[in-house]
Order: sequence, then structure tokens, then C-alpha cells
Amino acid sequence: MNAMQGGLNREQIGFIGLDIGTSAVKGVLMSAAGTILSRETHKVAYLPAESDRVQFDADRLYRSTADVIRRLTHALPPGGTVAGLSIASASGNTVLVNERGEPLLPAISWMDSRVRDEIETVFGKLDAGEVHERVGWPLLKAFPLAHLSWLKCHAPELLDEADVICMSTDYILFRLTGNWAIDPSTATTMYLQDQQTGKWHLPTLNALGIPEHKLPPISPTGTVIGQIGTEAARDTGLARGTPVVLGTFDHPCSARGAGVVDEGQLLLSCGTSWVGFCPVNDRRRSVELRLLTDPYLHPAGAWGGMFSLSAIATSIDRYIRRYLSDSPDRYNEFNRLAASAQHGAGGLVLDPSRQDGFDKLEGYAKADIARALMEGTAYLLKRELDRLEAAGMRFTSAALVGGPSETHPWPQIVADVLGMEVRTANGSCAGATGAAIVAAIGVGQYADERDALRQLAFPEMVRVPDRSVRAVYHERYGKFQETYT
Repeated sequence: MNAMQGGLNREQIGFIGLDIGTSAVKGVLMSAAGTILSRETHKVAYLPAESDRVQFDADRLYRSTADVIRRLTHALPPGGTVAGLSIASASGNTVLVNERGEPLLPAISWMDSRVRDEIETVFGKLDAGEVHERVGWPLLKAFPLAHLSWLKCHAPELLDEADVICMSTDYILFRLTGNWAIDPSTATTMYLQDQQTGKWHLPTLNALGIPEHKLPPISPTGTVIGQIGTEAARDTGLARGTPVVLGTFDHPCSARGAGVVDEGQLLLSCGTSWVGFCPVNDRRRSVELRLLTDPYLHPAGAWGGMFSLSAIATSIDRYIRRYLSDSPDRYNEFNRLAASAQHGAGGLVLDPSRQDGFDKLEGYAKADIARALMEGTAYLLKRELDRLEAAGMRFTSAALVGGPSETHPWPQIVADVLGMEVRTANGSCAGATGAAIVAAIGVGQYADERDALRQLAFPEMVRVPDRSVRAVYHERYGKFQETYT
């Protein structure tokens, strides 16, 4: 595609990138010149809690996504056009669809915890190392493999009745284009793919009793899978025929949006979970280091290795509501209190991911509790990086993205604790921006990620470690390690 095709300049040609996260659908409209013309968001709605089940309405998620797209299109400059759309997503959510394209039951979230021994019932004793090597992620009692095992044991008739078994992102792509498709990055989170061959793993499907034709076909990231159909055009405000491009799992898209493409670079993504993502040239090394492994730029570039502070934002929110504020504005208060405290939080050390100290904070100043939660999160990141560096990995730079990356003082605390320069580009919309880049590559605007990053100059903020507080954090980190082994 030529940027000047049809007489349009680079600011008139837009690309929509969506980041369908656990808590919100985020979207950006990015011009071919790299200007973020608009950001929009819509909160994800979950069904009322039912025991250990976490579920949502897949059709409602599609409607929320369509609403975000429609609002983004309003920011197009006069005479402008949307030249492509792509989606990054948190993935791991299971959807069963009938022959009419309708969900058979509520979508099962990756946070759902109903699964007990169903994986063992279906598969017997699995070799966790073999699963990690084949799938790319360590074996967990979550995500579609676990959900489908549960359904196999408790509602096998639904697996038989389903015409398509997919995830929420695949369902949204189907609603937009009428076509089924999935990329290798997103497919990783189903635990049904052999990641090295990029094909569905038939022995796993056979054990579940699922024929391969019930799964979306796997195609490379950047593939144009179809165009916006008549109904989707009415829902979204996009022109009928707008190309839709296969995206990726959310963190690999965030890495694209933050310019993290080479080994030695590090992405720190702050969301419901805080995730470290690093390009790794050797996939085997990533698996040996027990990292969640993503195809990322493979075969033309690096794989991606990830570690996760899983659902830590939920744990921190519990502390905030109990000790700091329960108001809708509580996160601004959290930031204000933390900024008012001294480095080291008055000696208070917390592991925010744990609840064993939750009832033991009465008497501490609110500011110190807020600061200790931020510092404790940075200590958890440092612990993971220390482990990787002890194994020979080296990091020359870090990019921080996600909501907290646009606040104060959390990003500076991360820089000070890690002793590393931390930069932020695209902040809370890095995943959506990465998806917009994938859309632009998919329709030929850029040759690949490096070509895109050469042409796109996103504004960034850089935090430099404060040498005067290094000794304080060195001592507090030591105490953290002793307290929370």
C-alpha cells in the first residue's frame, strides 16, 4: 500500500489498534505518520460472581469493542480513511459457538478457577516439562486446555454441539469479518498448539474429543484475514471492506508499541498482572529459564520470553481499599500518598502479591503503606531480573508501559530499585499502538516492525536512576528477600 495512494497524506491514513484486556477494551487510531489521533476505552463487564467461576458475555464484549471502534473513527481527519485494523488481547478465554455463530454459554475467563483434577482425568499425569517445551507456557490449571478438560468431564454434550471452539478474540474477529482465524501468539494461550510447528497438536485434541476442524485455522501474525462486513460496518462505523489483520497476545503487541524488538531490551508491562517481556533469540533458552514463551518475531526475529506477577493489581487494590481509600478516585490518592513518603517507606517492607501481612498494617502511616506497595512491586521485578541475570541474560534498557507508567512516583521507583534507565512510550496504549503497527504492516504500509519503528517517532519520557537512593533500596531489598523468601 502506498501512503499517498488516492491522494491522501500520511496523517489522513489511519490504523486502528485494539487491546482487549482483562479489565478494559482499549483502542487507538494511529496515523501512518505515527500520530496517535485518538484513544478510547470501554470497561469489560463480567457476569455476577458464581462460586469460583469468572465469566462474561462474548456478544457484549463484541459490542463494547464495536463501540470503541466507532468512537475512534470520529477522530479521522477530513477526507481520512481507516486502512486497517488489528487486535491484541489478553486471550486465554474460552468460547463455544454454534453453527449460527452464537455463543453456547458464557465465555470462561482465564481467571476462572473451577478446574480441579479435570486435566489429570482427561490426560492422565502430564509431564510439565514436555508441555512447556511443546506449548511454550508452563502447565497451569487455567486457560482453554483446563476449561475444555472441565467441559469434557462435566458437560461433554457442549463440546459435541459446538461448531467452533475458540477464544474471545477469535469470536470478535469472526463478528467483524465472517471468517475464523487465529495467530500463533494468541493460539499459544489455548495450550492446544505445538508452538514450534505452528499447528494444532492432534494428540491433545484427540484426548479432548475435539476434531481439528472445530478450531480456527492458524495463520501468521500480520495476515489479512478478511474485510469488515455489512453488519460489522453498521456496528463499528468502519467502511465495508476495511482490511482486518491478525494480531497477537497483548504483551508482544505492547513490545512492538514500545520499540522492544532486540535481545537485551526489556519491556515491563503494568496491568492486571505485571509482566516482564524480553526478546530471546534462542527459544530453548527461554523455556529452560521457565519463561512463558511467545513466537513474537519468529521466524524472522526473536522469540519472546515472559515472566508474570500474576493478578498483582487485584491484590494491591485490596490493600488500597482497606488502608488508603475506597473512593472512585482512590488511585490518584494512592499516587499522592506514595509521592509524599520518603524512600524506603519508613522501614515498612511489603510483598503486594501476598496476603499474609494484610491484617498487620494498623498503625502505619497511609503514605508509607502506599510507598511500600509500590516499592514491593519493584522488588518483585528485581527478584525476577536477578534470576535471569544470574543465568546469563543481560538487559541494556527497559520500557515501562501500562496505566502506572503514566503516573508518579511508581515509574521512578522502578528505575531506582532496578538501577536502570526506564523509558515510557505510548504508556497505557502501548498494546493498542502495537496492534495498529501490526495492522499497518499487514496492509503493506511498512515492511516489518523495524521499518515501522524507523518511520514512527513516538514521544517518550525517560526516568534515570537516582544514585542518592541506591543505598536505601539496596538495604530494603535485602530485607525484602529475607522477609519473603
